[in-house]
Amino acid sequence: MKSQDSGRPLSRHKLQAKRWLIGFFILQIGFDLAHSVTAFPFVHYGMFSQSFPHPDTLTVFRVSVDGETLRPEDFAVYRWDMVQGPLGAAEKRAVTNDFAGDKKRLGSLYNRLRPNLDNTGDFAPWYKGYLGRLLGHPVGVLKVDKLRYRWTDGRMVLIQTENWIYA
Repeated sequence: MKSQDSGRPLSRHKLQAKRWLIGFFILQIGFDLAHSVTAFPFVHYGMFSQSFPHPDTLTVFRVSVDGETLRPEDFAVYRWDMVQGPLGAAEKRAVTNDFAGDKKRLGSLYNRLRPNLDNTGDFAPWYKGYLGRLLGHPVGVLKVDKLRYRWTDGRMVLIQTENWIYA
């Protein structure tokens, strides 16, 4: 076997190193395949083997900018996700007290990091600016309502409206 750059034959040592490297990759692939039923994510049928149950209740965010309600059909899917995603994350963080474990683990260091970590009070102004950048114009008045629906008789029925953000 000759090397590509000079035309000289590869030394026995380099040839052996290449064989070990190829052998290592073959063993790694074999180990990975033996450890899991799937070789590639698109072959993994197990993750689709159960039906997803209907949630009992569903929370939807109604976002109004300067008195006009934003509607999903006015946005591309990914852009609507950019409108709704931060709201869902903020609600989840508030409900689960997301940094509780960090507060215990970090102790006094957490108090110094708190302005960067525990920013729940700053969410409304941040979201207002974020939404303005997303829409391409400044937002004067932002209002976000949480609408809770319950699955009843095959349809979603509004059960609660909560004013959540007014900025």
